[in-house]
Amino acid sequence: MAGKPFVPVEHRLALTVPEAAALCGIPEKVVRAAVVHGDLRHFEKGSTTARIRRSDLEDWVALL
Repeated sequence: MAGKPFVPVEHRLALTVPEAAALCGIPEKVVRAAVVHGDLRHFEKGSTTARIRRSDLEDWVALL
């Protein structure tokens, strides 16, 4: 099998905005707004796609 191995979203350490929204059950537009306003830490390593560390997502959700 060629390509990257499949890793289920619940096991990923870094998530895209749609993945983070699906995982925590919060609307994507709310998660994206938190990223844009700096309330939710993210990084853009190697692309313009925002990636959110699972630990940062958990910390942000705990503050809601």
